[in-house]
Amino acid sequence: MAAAQAVPDPAGAERPPEKPVQAEAAQPAPAPPEKPAEAAEEAADDAVDATLPVARPDSTPAEPPADGPEAEAGAEPEPEASTTPPDDPKPVGRLIPPEETAAPEPPAEPKGPPVRETLRESDFDYAACLLALHDLGSVYEEIATISQPDQRDCGIARPIRVTEILPGIALQGGAAMRCDTARSLGFWMRDFVRPAVARLPDAPRLSGVQLGTTYDCRGRVGGEAEAEAKLSEHAFGNAIDISAFTFHDGPPLPVEPRQDSGDLVESFQRAVRGAACLEFTTVLGPGSNASHNDHLHLDIAARNGGWRLCQ
Repeated sequence: MAAAQAVPDPAGAERPPEKPVQAEAAQPAPAPPEKPAEAAEEAADDAVDATLPVARPDSTPAEPPADGPEAEAGAEPEPEASTTPPDDPKPVGRLIPPEETAAPEPPAEPKGPPVRETLRESDFDYAACLLALHDLGSVYEEIATISQPDQRDCGIARPIRVTEILPGIALQGGAAMRCDTARSLGFWMRDFVRPAVARLPDAPRLSGVQLGTTYDCRGRVGGEAEAEAKLSEHAFGNAIDISAFTFHDGPPLPVEPRQDSGDLVESFQRAVRGAACLEFTTVLGPGSNASHNDHLHLDIAARNGGWRLCQ
């Protein structure tokens, strides 16, 4: 290569020869100094913090979005309902009980058959009872079933009408009743009343009895309001009331209070009244209550254990 010649300076001075320009090799950029371990951890924390929602001072920290379509779409979670009570709550009125608003329910229909049907005798028992009346010499007739349109339980399923309970001993006006009632009445008259009459002064002959209530669809009387009382045994043909005993040759002997009279008439009334409890399950009379001061009430009401009411 030719040596570089000096170029004359326009001012007459010589310049030193220029050095040849050589292409400099490209030097790599200096690597940034390595961060210490603490700086690396801070950088990692900054990266994580950048992905978390910013907490506001007046709200609770936001929960991360749940997995699902809303999270994938970037939907924000709904704010929770506030549990703070309102500043001005509305007044609460009186709670109306259901029984004040609900329509009254109709009365429940009675269950089971009417009482008169539960007392219906079987064919065998009915035939046996009629045979007993035949042996007693009773005068009677079988009549149609008795029922009440306005009271389902009242009535007699197999009634009979008795005019003479024993031969020559009449039931004044006749009386409808169940056969079982007539049979008990016949046994009482035959075994106790007629023999007791023979012990009265002058031994009168019994001709019959004057009757009070026989069959009657009504409530019990004596100690209960009739409108609220249970049905009387009269309503089923189970009861008969006797107000006086009549004789062929003398005045009637009424049933009435005879306390401490000390005569045979008082003894007769006490005797036949007490003996009635051997045939009937209920016997009431003078002294039981005001409603029974003028008659003997006799009935065959069924009670548990064979218990009897004799007053």
